Amino acid sequence: MRIFLTIFIVSLFINLSRGEEHFLSLNLQLHYDFRRDYITTTEEFFASDGLGYTFAFMDINFDPYRKEGGASDFYFEIMRYFRIFGWKGKNIYFTIQYDDGTTPIWNIWLAGINVGNIKIGSFDFSTEFLLKKDYQLDVNWQYTLVWFASFFKGKFIFNGFLDYWVNDVNNSNWPTADPELAANKYSFQSEPQIGWMISSRWKIGSEVEISRGFLGSVTGKLYQEEEYRHDKWYFLPTIFVQYNF
Repeated sequence: MRIFLTIFIVSLFINLSRGEEHFLSLNLQLHYDFRRDYITTTEEFFASDGLGYTFAFMDINFDPYRKEGGASDFYFEIMRYFRIFGWKGKNIYFTIQYDDGTTPIWNIWLAGINVGNIKIGSFDFSTEFLLKKDYQLDVNWQYTLVWFASFFKGKFIFNGFLDYWVNDVNNSNWPTADPELAANKYSFQSEPQIGWMISSRWKIGSEVEISRGFLGSVTGKLYQEEEYRHDKWYFLPTIFVQYNF
């Protein structure tokens, strides 16, 4: 698996170097989570080329309730999109993705079809259906929707995503010590974000993590205050500042 991941990452940079119509962006976000009471840094990378595009991000949490001093845990995703063809102004891609992080996160491979450049008013949508293979678990599926919109001459930005996926709770490798974990058959997570561009490089704003059936919701201070419930909706707001390199 490590060799496969290394080959996959190297191939992304080879494709970038050979492609045409390059576009590259990188930003760093610093979030303060009110209910969890800790800071998260998010790094986002996007690059397009003649074959498609690559998107990757990493979240690094500084959770003092889990570890005093420094970073407590991290999570990242790498996504590669290969353009197959265009259809009625939309782009059809094949995508392969890899997710991983620190304990207790398992590595996950995903692959599927993406439909991008779906324009409705000021909004630009991208949607995909994925097959999902968790470490030591069977193949399941995930649906993802991503959106972006700008207003007031590009000053006000509204973007975000939502994921809906199935968990292999009947597998013997699924953690079943806690009945709440065993009940996580379906999971939902969304992170709508609003921001104001102070300049071409600086943005300030707010993000809300909305989730149900997602164990990662109850961390930090919230973990000290209540027990996780699989059937509860969690709304976790942040404020952030972003720098575009």
